[in-house]
Amino acid sequence: MVLFFQSGYAEVWNKLVAGLGWAQRFRSRMLLGMQPTPAAITLARQRLGWQVMERLLEEAAGPLAGQEQGVAFVSGMRLSAVDGMCLDLPDTPENGREFGYPGNDADRGPFPQIRVVGLGECGTRAVLGAALSPLATGEQALLRQLLAKLSPGDLLAADRNFLSHDLLKDVLAAGVHVLWRAKSDVSLPVLQVLPDGTYLSRIADPAASRRLRRKGADPRDIPGIPVRVIEYSAESQDGTEWSETFTLVTDILDPDVLSCGQAAAAYAARWQLETCFDELETSVRGGATVVLRSKSPPMIRQEIYAMLCCYQAIRTLISHAADDSGADPRRISFTVARDAVRRRISDSGSFSP
Repeated sequence: MVLFFQSGYAEVWNKLVAGLGWAQRFRSRMLLGMQPTPAAITLARQRLGWQVMERLLEEAAGPLAGQEQGVAFVSGMRLSAVDGMCLDLPDTPENGREFGYPGNDADRGPFPQIRVVGLGECGTRAVLGAALSPLATGEQALLRQLLAKLSPGDLLAADRNFLSHDLLKDVLAAGVHVLWRAKSDVSLPVLQVLPDGTYLSRIADPAASRRLRRKGADPRDIPGIPVRVIEYSAESQDGTEWSETFTLVTDILDPDVLSCGQAAAAYAARWQLETCFDELETSVRGGATVVLRSKSPPMIRQEIYAMLCCYQAIRTLISHAADDSGADPRRISFTVARDAVRRRISDSGSFSP
């Protein structure tokens, strides 16, 4: 269903079983009209439930790059990223109650939405894990659910929506290094300027910060989680334009372990995960404006986990092809790989006798 997102159940069924013409018993049943109706397939999906697809993703998800693939590592650390997206759902009362609508009661969006936060391996765009929730649950809470999908020593890149004292503390406690962008209003006092132009600072505990500020404490005297701050701008190729200033924080305090150039390149690689989500929306789902087909919350969860399983399966095939040819997996077209899989679905070899 995910591979042929624009097709109805009956058409998907026909594509799926077209390769079973060699099976005499199956062929005879088909000639007698013994095939499921769309309503029967819907009921079968309901019986299956969504938890089995969640477990399947847990089995399929994971890093695909080996240590020899330098594009996936920074200073020996596997580079991963976290990002989130919201998907439009069919406007049914059940979906609306379960997941909520964007906007507010006075200016409510036209469709309910579900929030999806995913972890990805930047070097291969593989899915490491994903969590789903109603809109009322924020991205930071979902990232906490995914920390077990990361390995100690990984380097996690994230945009400015994820930086907070409490979440940073939880991620570091899991043994994961961070490279996160900071919002302009985050207090980052200069505690020590390092030879490479970066500086040491801290992310203060909000409660302690408020208490000490009421007592008139200097911002530099407020304790917190030690971080190193890296600020930079990107120049256009012709040298005529400069980007906004990027402010990154990392727990790696030694510039010899993570240089400014490595940090800037690693943060830029975070966009690989956004590319992953874009591929899910365009190549798998058919476009950001396409609404999911399921009408109830359990079926919505099942459908999204199935999308992620399908995406990871195609990414695994791409990774194996890249290994065999010595190519960069990011240079192999996801759309071409998806179409190759679609063409093989009806082959007789797709099902074992």
